[in-house]
Amino acid sequence: MNQQGTETDLSIVIVNWNTRQLLLDTLESVYANPPGSFSFEIIVVDNGSSDGSVEAVAAGYPQVRLIANRDNRGFGPANNQGLKIAGGRYSLLLNSDTLVQPGTLARIIEFMDAHPRAGLCGIQILNPDGSFQGSYAPYLNFWREILIVTGLGRRLLRKPYPSFGVKQSQVTRRVQTIQGAFMFARSAALKEIGWLDEQFFMYGEENDLGKRLEQKGWQTYYLAHINIIHLGGQSTRKNWTKMTWQLQKSKVLLYRKHYGNISAVGFKLLISLAILSKYLIASLKQARPAWLKPRRGAPASTSNQRAWLNWSEFQQFWSA
Repeated sequence: MNQQGTETDLSIVIVNWNTRQLLLDTLESVYANPPGSFSFEIIVVDNGSSDGSVEAVAAGYPQVRLIANRDNRGFGPANNQGLKIAGGRYSLLLNSDTLVQPGTLARIIEFMDAHPRAGLCGIQILNPDGSFQGSYAPYLNFWREILIVTGLGRRLLRKPYPSFGVKQSQVTRRVQTIQGAFMFARSAALKEIGWLDEQFFMYGEENDLGKRLEQKGWQTYYLAHINIIHLGGQSTRKNWTKMTWQLQKSKVLLYRKHYGNISAVGFKLLISLAILSKYLIASLKQARPAWLKPRRGAPASTSNQRAWLNWSEFQQFWSA
């Protein structure tokens, strides 16, 4: 039931943190491309934004159900706030940096109606220029983690590793995990498994959700010929180092929860080895003679390198 007390086909939950204009663009895209004859509602959960997001939504979209948190509660807990008041048969967890395309929402509802054991559904994710983003992937495991950390997965297998590439993504199929930017779920399935696990502040939810739904007999699908535009990482770029380490801490939780403490410790050791290697490489670069160093004006390191070389975050990672 929605706030007017009528039945709803789709509840769209959008969690926002300081992405005011992107959020407004996302809302505009939904209202410009509604789910056809199906009814819908939008619930925005704001995680303590300081950029006027709450005021802008309240003024521009008074029909939106708005929850304004005083601080950043994280992706999982904030989505659960929206899910628990949602009245739709289906619930869409939608990023605040996405643009809904014509026909997308109605086609997914029709697919879910035709597949009663479909608990979760993802679609093809595109960049603003129409190029492909990784849209679905297998569950993480230790071997895949080695390929991710070393970069061998992207170099030897496919660019969006561990996600599948363009060729594999042209067929609708059952999959294990979908991208978190667009997670279309059967509300009854989410309720059965107890919503999102709030231990995950951010990241890791896709793997955890897929596994928990599978354990209850629900299926996850990827729809190849339906798409959405995703700008990608707009909130996380505001604090790249912290979010990079948050990803690793979420993976520790994921490995411990689904594979046991030994796997979690093994993952910590793997990341520690990666950090040591990056530190040594960075030190060697600093020790190079002047004629071997990058020319004046060239960046000394990438954002990823700066993110890894952080002792405080490393200590928090090991205590996770």
